[in-house]
Amino acid sequence: MISAIALIVAALIPLGFLFAVKSFDFYQTGSAKFILYSGAWGIIAYFLAARINTALINAGVVSEDTLVRFVAPIIEETLKGLILLYLIRHPDFKYFLDGAIYGFASGIGFAIFENFEYVLGHPSTALILAISRVLSTNLIHATGSALIGIALGLAHFNRSLLSRTLYLITGLGLAIIIHSGFNNMVNDGVALLFAIAAGFGGAGVIAAAARHGLKEEKVWVREKIGETEGVTTGEAAVVRRLESADELLASLAQRFGPDKASQCEKFLFMQAQLAIQGRMLEKMQDEKMRPAIQAQISDLNRKMNESRREVGAYCMLYLRNIFPSDDQTLMALMQSRIAASADANKGKAGTGVFDRLKSRTAADRNK
Repeated sequence: MISAIALIVAALIPLGFLFAVKSFDFYQTGSAKFILYSGAWGIIAYFLAARINTALINAGVVSEDTLVRFVAPIIEETLKGLILLYLIRHPDFKYFLDGAIYGFASGIGFAIFENFEYVLGHPSTALILAISRVLSTNLIHATGSALIGIALGLAHFNRSLLSRTLYLITGLGLAIIIHSGFNNMVNDGVALLFAIAAGFGGAGVIAAAARHGLKEEKVWVREKIGETEGVTTGEAAVVRRLESADELLASLAQRFGPDKASQCEKFLFMQAQLAIQGRMLEKMQDEKMRPAIQAQISDLNRKMNESRREVGAYCMLYLRNIFPSDDQTLMALMQSRIAASADANKGKAGTGVFDRLKSRTAADRNK
């Protein structure tokens, strides 16, 4: 029973850390499929590393102590990072934020299966071992491969092969140094508290890098959304404030229903993604990658137009005027115009424009 609980802890807590890092992908530009690929590769990398490490010891190439302190970190970080060399050639690898997430996923996949080996091999201390590992060693594994992903992401827009190679060597070197330093510290009998502090310190570095990457993406959206083809001025004003999406769409949900609000949110995030893709296209110096990005932009434009039709004309009119030019709310603006019209026509002019829109929308839903 204890081993079963330990196995659950060994799997769920690392996945929780991955979910926390994934939350920095605010604009949903990353690929869930690639996160799964990265995690699966991490599992494969674990089994490959285990075979190589065992073979080196059995062949007498290195002692077990030397392997753990210096050789295993080189082998494991290199293997975990191989998936990133493949993913970076795909347009879904947009910036170092994606590299951090995919790399973190690879490290977590590796760590979970390493946890299983330790837990099943030490049933009497399984739960304590699982808890100590998920708070220390697992975070070091995830930190190392995330650093490689960040380095590749920073090199993504660089044309020079030498510069890209230097970024890769730097990222891999940092990953190996951190991993090796941690292993040496643990082998020298450092207190568990210090091991946990090292694990969370590494994770904190990745979280800070991911936060910085998100900040840059927000700048890209603010700067580029007004120039993005197919995005109106009113829509751009809402996209720039997507951090407050729930608040922005609350009144729309009351008037048109939660389904329409959900469709609008999806539509707005597509526009933000278009702005990010547009900035990527500007920064990309690799001519072989540009057609793939342009194809993604075309596909995203098509999906955005389909989404606009799903939202409907009445709802879209409301959405585009959430932030009118004089900073009044749409309701206040419309009410003032209606009142002026009524006075001009001695009270005979039609009123209640949005009431009629609401009734028409309700009638459409009831058909």
